[in-house]
Amino acid sequence: MTESLEGKIALVSGGGRAIGAATAKLLAQRGAEVLVSDIATQEAEAVAANICAEGGRAIALSLDVRSEAGWQTVHDYIGSRFPKLDILVNNAAVELFGPSEEITLEEWRAVQAVNVEGVFLGAKTLLPLLKAVHRETPGATSSVINLSSVAGIIGRPDQLAYMSSKGAVRSMSKGLAIEYASKGFNIRVNSVHPGGIETPMLNNVLQYRVEEEIIPAKTLAEAQQLMADYHPLGRLGQPEDIANGVAFLASEASSFMTGTELVIDGGWTAQ
Repeated sequence: MTESLEGKIALVSGGGRAIGAATAKLLAQRGAEVLVSDIATQEAEAVAANICAEGGRAIALSLDVRSEAGWQTVHDYIGSRFPKLDILVNNAAVELFGPSEEITLEEWRAVQAVNVEGVFLGAKTLLPLLKAVHRETPGATSSVINLSSVAGIIGRPDQLAYMSSKGAVRSMSKGLAIEYASKGFNIRVNSVHPGGIETPMLNNVLQYRVEEEIIPAKTLAEAQQLMADYHPLGRLGQPEDIANGVAFLASEASSFMTGTELVIDGGWTAQ
């Protein structure tokens, strides 16, 4: 039985492509009204239009997750239309690859600004709307789902800035979960840790490793197969695989889960 999200309001950052787009679409299919936010406004608009064309409800918003003012504008917009926010999916992220000794401080900070500060600002700024869920319906919970990565759990070469940011998201999720629970906010916070998911971001990483001869592959296709072989299930994941996990954490089916890690990696980290 598919858990319904009817009547719930959801925001997905980085919702214009890949995992974010798949998540926005699935939440809408389950009945939620979805705010699709992205710094790439046209991509967010395309996803929202697709959702509406298929009978769902969605609104596109322009959002640079690095901007506190941008998050406040989103807060004010939501507050003007809805009394609450049931689901917050902090998905927006950037990647940086290269030897750690070659990473500049500016590059390091650019990754942390999106991947770590963006999650912090989202949770901080939208907290009043998340708390309002319990106020509107006593006993109801809201759900914050932060996209981390298997790179936030295990080590990988030439991804130090990205790995550090995703490890921070993992810890932040646990800290917020305990803080909110201890204060009786009725807000659950969990992190999702994808393995190798077939997205433009992963392909960029693989192409870099081909060009730098880090892996024994001469083409992107060969690199994709090598990455697939890391996973005991023998394939790369699809954005929809992650969206399914997010939808579960967004629903009441996961009502006893907070501060935990949902690893969706085809068995990679089980080895």
